[in-house]
Amino acid sequence: DVKGVPSRLDENMRMQLRSLGIDSVIMAFVTKDEKGIKLDGKIYETGSGELIYVKRYMGNDNLLRRLVHRFSDEIVFRLTGEKGIAQTRIVFISDQTGQKELYIMDYDGYSPKMITGNRSLNLSPSWSPSGSLIAYTSYRDGNPDIYIVDLGTSKRWRLTDYSGLDISPSWSPDGNVMAFATSRDGNAEIYMMNRDGKGVKRLTYMRGEDVSPTWSPTGSEIAFTSDRGGSPQIYVMKADGTNVRRLTFKGEYNSDAVWSPRGNKIAFACKRGSGFRICTINPDGSGLKEITIGPGSDESPSWSPDGRWIMFASSRNGKWNIYMVDIDGNRVERITNSGSNNWGPDWSPN
Repeated sequence: DVKGVPSRLDENMRMQLRSLGIDSVIMAFVTKDEKGIKLDGKIYETGSGELIYVKRYMGNDNLLRRLVHRFSDEIVFRLTGEKGIAQTRIVFISDQTGQKELYIMDYDGYSPKMITGNRSLNLSPSWSPSGSLIAYTSYRDGNPDIYIVDLGTSKRWRLTDYSGLDISPSWSPDGNVMAFATSRDGNAEIYMMNRDGKGVKRLTYMRGEDVSPTWSPTGSEIAFTSDRGGSPQIYVMKADGTNVRRLTFKGEYNSDAVWSPRGNKIAFACKRGSGFRICTINPDGSGLKEITIGPGSDESPSWSPDGRWIMFASSRNGKWNIYMVDIDGNRVERITNSGSNNWGPDWSPN
């Protein structure tokens, strides 16, 4: 508790703020002593002048960013009723060491940390719904198999052990099963398995390549990329593999679909000219919209947990880097700037 905090705004200040159309006032005070950092956060509602939130955040000297992010998320929740994204993280691929290793970082690009380090090729990272596990494809033992790393214990284990390609793991919303693409029976098809690697079930049966599955938030449907019609396009099917329907028709190449956590949009990489852009479409095939405009190529979209932002990889400045864009395409922010190439971002669920 923060003692001595006024329970109301000064009346003159409240009236001035209201006249300017300001609905809320946010205050933060940072102090430092021998015990560490203290951040006192307050939120006032200007209509009534009432103090609606107050809390003291404390931590070591090097935790100020964390404390600010915690307060930022609380602000978003108190004012909108939705969870904020300030404490979320991104897993991505980087060639900083000369090999494609997996890293995690804060959503704004700070505190990158390698999580593989096997001096091999690592691809397709995917957060579990709990945010504690990451599934990915690795060539660490020669064959491209799916592995899981536990971020809390650093323990890692191999989930698949078959000849052929096992890629694009995608967790179901409840975290109990995983969809993935594999070529174990010939061409790449979509399969499903339990989180322990057992209970493998084939979902697609086509002569074309079926890859990159993504779950709807309800877990009832899966979108994926297939060239069964002659060119790579986005398709949707029920989670048991039935009722397959084509979603995209514009463009010669559409891939890397990801379903919004709100359920109302699917983002994907759409080829335009010599490069790709990030596009969105409604699950019924309507409302196609190009979100990015380049230059370069924009690929590998991933939604923020609140469904308001899309993280993606872009070559617009020469090397590949991670960017984020709002769903209207009006605001683009560069996230990585390490001098290396960075691809394949996946946004944590919390």
